[in-house]
Amino acid sequence: MNSPSFPELLQLWITERGDPLDGGWSRVEWVRAEARSLIARTLGLTLGSVFQPLFDRNGQLSGHEALLRTSARGRPVAPLRAFSIAALQGELVTFDRLCRVLHLVNYLQLDGPSLPLSLNVHPTHLLEINERHGAFFGHVRERLGAARLPITLEVTEENISSNQSAVLRNAIRNYREQGFQIAVDDFGAGSANIDRIWQLEPDYVKLDRQFIARAEQDERTRRALPRVVALMHELGSRVVIEGIENPLQYRMALDAGANLLQGYWLGRPAPQPLPAPPVEVAA
Repeated sequence: MNSPSFPELLQLWITERGDPLDGGWSRVEWVRAEARSLIARTLGLTLGSVFQPLFDRNGQLSGHEALLRTSARGRPVAPLRAFSIAALQGELVTFDRLCRVLHLVNYLQLDGPSLPLSLNVHPTHLLEINERHGAFFGHVRERLGAARLPITLEVTEENISSNQSAVLRNAIRNYREQGFQIAVDDFGAGSANIDRIWQLEPDYVKLDRQFIARAEQDERTRRALPRVVALMHELGSRVVIEGIENPLQYRMALDAGANLLQGYWLGRPAPQPLPAPPVEVAA
């Protein structure tokens, strides 16, 4: 890359505007790993990125979702546990922001920037930041030369109560003003909230992996799945079916009308994003 390194960009931001994490970045050690990727060390954890591909209905690569891989003293730590550690130390928002920036930097450095990227946002981040959601991240994206990279931010709505809906809508509005698309992730895990989908008008709804797993085993769920997809389409959202583990589930997802598909059978998370297909030029 010809762009400045991320630590240089970070220092430039702090010099110009102050530390966006109130000193949080000073506790992060940046280390160059294999295959040109960057890892971050903080709170006794080592953080890295992997990328899982998404495919359209024609089997064409459509983008990647960035996923967190964490370890402590060489032993794997589940991402949920890592976020719990950050929360216990009062660093959850800082940690969440750090993960997204790390994923973006790695995606750009690992030759993935021509395809859309999906990044997760922790619900607590949405609720605790009062304004200017995405301002720092948008600045980093611009300085890294990725202002035109399509980025979707994935949010889960399960743990957000009805009296917090206004805060959530404000966060979504701020992110959209920064040019990000929005996906509601894990829809159907726990209590599905159709009204929340109507309020947020997400660009994408990602059905929880239990939908396709149950559809494979249960005829009633199999009949209901196309109706759920059709309802999401009616509300203006494209549908991603996650958790595709075999050819039968893949066929069911297509028959249900899913726009995008994701799962281990299609592509496992890997440190290196899949290359974008070559662009055909008409003669």
